[in-house]
Formats: sequence, C-alpha cells, structure tokens
Amino acid sequence: MLIRPERSASLKALFRPESVAVIGASSNILRFGGRPIDYMKRAGFEGAIYPVNPTRDVIQGLRAYPTLSAIGDSIDCALVSVPTDETVAAIRDCAEAGVKAAIVFSAGFAENGPAGRALQDEMVAIARTSGMRLLGPNCMGAFHAGHRFYGTFTVTFEDQIPPPGNVGLVSQSGGYGGYVMRHAAMREIGVAAWATTGNEADIDAGELMLHLAGDDDVEVIVTYLEGLRNGAAFVEGLAAAKAAGKPVVAMKVGRTEEGRVAAASHTASLTGEDAIYDAVFEEFGVIRASTSRELLDMTYALSRGRRPRGDRVGVVSISGGVGVQICDYVADAGLSLGVSPDALRQELTSLVPAASTRNPIDMTGLVSMNHDLMEKTMDATLASGAFDAVVVFLGICGMTPSMAEPLRDVIIRAQERHPEALVLLSVTAPEDEMPGYSRGGVLAFEDPADAIAALKALWRAPTPGQRAALMAPGPAVALPEGAGRLDEAKAKALLAGLGLRPPREERAADAAGAAAAAERIGGAVALKIVSPDIAHKTEAGGVALRLSGTDAVRAAAEAMLPRVAQAAPEARLDGFLVSEMVTDGAEMLLGLTRDPIFGPMVTVGAGGTLVELLKDTAVARAPVTEAAAKAMILSLRTAPLLTGWRGSPALDVDALARAIAALSSAFAATPRLATIEVNPVVVRAQGLVALDAVIETSLGAKEEEHHERR
Repeated sequence: MLIRPERSASLKALFRPESVAVIGASSNILRFGGRPIDYMKRAGFEGAIYPVNPTRDVIQGLRAYPTLSAIGDSIDCALVSVPTDETVAAIRDCAEAGVKAAIVFSAGFAENGPAGRALQDEMVAIARTSGMRLLGPNCMGAFHAGHRFYGTFTVTFEDQIPPPGNVGLVSQSGGYGGYVMRHAAMREIGVAAWATTGNEADIDAGELMLHLAGDDDVEVIVTYLEGLRNGAAFVEGLAAAKAAGKPVVAMKVGRTEEGRVAAASHTASLTGEDAIYDAVFEEFGVIRASTSRELLDMTYALSRGRRPRGDRVGVVSISGGVGVQICDYVADAGLSLGVSPDALRQELTSLVPAASTRNPIDMTGLVSMNHDLMEKTMDATLASGAFDAVVVFLGICGMTPSMAEPLRDVIIRAQERHPEALVLLSVTAPEDEMPGYSRGGVLAFEDPADAIAALKALWRAPTPGQRAALMAPGPAVALPEGAGRLDEAKAKALLAGLGLRPPREERAADAAGAAAAAERIGGAVALKIVSPDIAHKTEAGGVALRLSGTDAVRAAAEAMLPRVAQAAPEARLDGFLVSEMVTDGAEMLLGLTRDPIFGPMVTVGAGGTLVELLKDTAVARAPVTEAAAKAMILSLRTAPLLTGWRGSPALDVDALARAIAALSSAFAATPRLATIEVNPVVVRAQGLVALDAVIETSLGAKEEEHHERR
C-alpha cells in the first residue's frame, strides 16, 4: 500500500502540533504523564499544553481538565498515558474531540496476544472513522526539537535538553531509541526529530521516514528496525530520502533465527530474510550499521555534511604498524589508497629525512613532539590534492597533556586552511575532550577502523536527485488454470516463450519412447522423470545422466519408474524427458519469489547441485534492468568463472543479464506466478540453456472466489 499524500501531511500534527493534550497527566515529573509536560515547559514549547486528569485542578503550574471535552479548544496532538483498560475509551474521546494525532504510551496490546490485539484493532477502527493518526501503542513517543515539542517520556531529557541538530531518528524500539538519543547527545550529534513506533498499529517506520525526507530540518535519517509489515511504505520512504540526497543509516536486527524470534515477541512484527533487506538497502543506498558504535560513528560523520570528492585515501600516522592496519581497512571498505606524488614526497623528506613518504605516510614519532613538523606535514599533504580524504592517526597522544592540545590545534588549523579537504582523526582522548577535536571540519574517532567505516558511509551516501534504476513490469504471462507446480516440460515451454530456451529434448511416455527419443537426439543424453509433484528429482532417483545408446536409455527408464514410485509414492508420474547433455559453460541459478514484505524478488547465483553449499547469490527487487542484472552477476564471488578465469573463455554474461531482466519483468507483471527457479541455467560462450526449471502458480482472484464458493 502506497502512502497517500494527505496521510503523510497529517503527520505535521504529530511533529509540529500547535496544541497538546496530555491524558493521564501527572504533577510528578518522573511519571509517564509528567515527563512530557516538564520537557515541553523547559524547552519553551510555544503552543498550548492541556493536562487532563479528573483528580487535579493544577498540574505543573498549568490548569488541568477533568476530561478532554472540557478543554473546549481544538487539539492537534494528544499524549495518552493511562492504564491499558482505559486506553480505548481515551482514544474514543480523542476521536470525538477532533484530535488530529494521538501518541499512545500505554502497553498491553498486540504484543501481549489475541486479547491485546483485539483492543488495538478497536483503537485503530475508532481512529480511522475520524481521520485521526495513531503512533504506538507501546511506544515512547516523538519529539521535534526545532518546534520544541517533546511528546515522550524517555529519561534522556531528565537532566538536560540538548540543542537541536539535523538528524531524524525512527526507532521501532523505544528503549533503543532513547539509548541512541543519549549517546548522540554525548557525541554532540544534534537530533532534529525523533519517533519510536512501538506496535505500529497505524503509523509505521516507512511513513515516518517519508515524512522526515520532506522535513527541511532533517538532513540525515537513522532508523532501527526489527521487522516490517508494509514494505511498500518503507520503500517509498527510502526512495524519497534518496531523491532528496538524505543519507539513511539503518540498524536492522533479527539476522539470526534467535533474533527473529525475539523481534517477533517484542513488537508482534514480521521479519523478512536478511538478504532481502540487504538488497533493498543496496538499491536505495542505505548504509547498514552492525553495531551501535558504527551507527553513531556513521551518523556523526554524515551529520557534519562533509563528503569526499572521490575514494582516494591518504594516511598520516605516527606509527608505521597502524598505518599498515589502516591500509587494510581502506581496502576492506572498497576505497582506494592514494599515491603520494613526487613533489609531496620530496617536501616531506626535507622535513623528516627518515620519514616514509609513500602512502601510508609515517613521519615517525618526531612529529608528535615537534608540533611545527606536524603542521607542515598536514599542510603539504592537504595541499598536494592527491587525496580525497586524509586519515591521521595520533594514538594515545590525546591522553598526554604535553601533546594533546598542541597536536589538536595544528591539525584543526591545517583543516581550516584547506576547507576543501576532508580530514578524519583517530585519537585516544578523555571522553569529555573528544568533541574538541571536531572543530574546523575535522572528524574525530577513537579507533582508525571507526574512521574508515565512517568514511565509507560518506563515500556511499546518495546525492540529491539520485533514483533507483527500475524497469517497468512487462506483459503478464498466460498461465493454465488452477494452482500448483508445473511439470518440467511445461515450465520449460513457458520459459522458452520468454527467451530462455531449453536444450534439445523430447518427452516420452514410456521406456521404449525414451529410447527412441534418445536415438533422434543423438549422442549422450540425460533422462529425467516428469512429475509436477517432485521439485528435486535427483533426491527421488529421477535423474540419470550421460546415457549413451538406446539400450542404456531403455534400461535406465525401466529402473527409474519403480525407484521414484517408492521414493515418492504420492507423486504423479507423467513419463520421461530426454535431453541432450550440455557439458560446456557454467551452471547458474536464476530464481524469482514473492517476499511477503517487499513483493517480487529476483535471485541470481552459482547453480547446480552445490547451490546450497556455495550460497553465492545476489538478490534484488523485481523487475530489474539489464544493467542492474549485470551488476548483480558481477557482484558474485564466482563471477570470474563467467568473465574468464585463468585463461578460460569469457561466457555470455550479457545473455544472462537479458534473461534476468526479462524473467523478472514477466514475474512482476504476473501475480499468479508464485515461484520460478531455473537451476541450472548453463551460461555458454554464446547464449544460455535452461537445463531444469520449477514453476509454481497460485490461484487468480476469480479462481479464489470460485474455490471459496465451492
């Protein structure tokens, strides 16, 4: 379901309300109903705040109201902090009062089982009758720092309300959202807008990201995800962020089976295969963090608004060993090590004759004590124009009083003299002094690996106007009535109509027919059982390869029938397929499936019987263009087998890319196609051959209706 513009616009009441009612308001600023009032008063919220509590006349210096209807004024946003069994009534009151958005702190709904789900569904139904939007339930709320609205009970602001910044954060976990917010404040990463989604009964993470993509106060979007229900909304949010040039940093948990179970029990949400999330992230340039430290480092770097002009990295180190480590990190990140030009090397040698002036540049420990030398080294390196980013390693100098401040200042001065340069500094310093290194545009990190991870994020971040290269779905494919698996012969006939031809082969009803077919085909042949009920014929004993002569084919067929019947007694056996043996080329897998979250997906990878062992695949949303398909192919570890490995001939990668694009287009246009798997498809020097195929279909809408009537 795509997000209608009016629904996205309605989130203005959630982030920038002019009036706020707090239902279940408290005079105790440490209670859920007390914290938001305290935060908004301290932040200087300029709108009206209406505490609602039938037992109080005044709350935190504000007039309190016994009911929402007693306020007698329009309410943009209501914060609902009442017991679970009172929440539905509170939402009904909000709907009757014309409240535009409600944030439900209360828990005990879908995350607690069927009874809670029923209460949650009732809330949503009430809200939708009035057009009111719901955030939560079971969430910590939202805030917009620029608007000074703090509709949250997170403890993050108990001691201080940090200054606003340019980061928007959407978290499905309230606790983790507060954790990131607190650490962001410690790193002096300013947050403009923040929302936690909880059970996502109405507003979900994708819709919030779409809204933040259009918020002028937000330049970087960060999200924490446990799972999604509405993949289309999430994709729409990512597409809007990419088009606006707003980088997205994502922490997606639930990669393991244990993690997926925990995520489902925590938020009652659905989780998808991790590879599919990776494919969606790759499509939209999302930067995935694997740890909280990575997430914060990347967000910190991106929020500073500095981008490298290219991928050439220069390294200046006081330790040769660490310089080598950084070179490894650069290579692992897919960046390149810049080359020190002769003029720079000569200038650096004149400063320190014993220096190693190739990149990495090791000026020896002398520069840590002679700060003038460090300043001249930085000036020369930045002025050379040989590097798009320079990583400087100072190690523990930041803990040494005689070195810390002078070295910090000379690097900052050099950065200020060369504002076009990007400088990343790795230094160990007291926690409260680290922000001091981030002046003049310098980006400071404790560990050099963190610096390179952040640099990779800067390099990969999208620029305004970028859009994913998607292909429109092609014409739908005509399918037989009913649902189920097509037998191999029918599956191959369908693929041939899409340009993916099978080998020379014939279908035979019995052993004698198989022998006659083998004679007509000539040479060695493969013999396979034909059955719509057997997906993996090899395991059922339904495949015989490299058969030569009619006697061998007849004997193999006669032995195959009872063997398969015993292995798969319920399967329908519809004769044999006799095919020419194809011995040249490389075996690949081409698969298409429908993910319950993101829809049609295409997979390409190393194929044959070792597909599960190699697990070398690339995944993308379907349909894909030929260019995108070729990029998928070349991203495989086994791609050199296609492009010419150790003198072997290059194979027809372009033909495989065309097949991927054509099949993905047809699949996306034909909802009744449930699964297509071509394994193996042999890529030859010229063209392709589909040796085996499985296609499963589902019922169409009319067929489903007829089936239900029956």
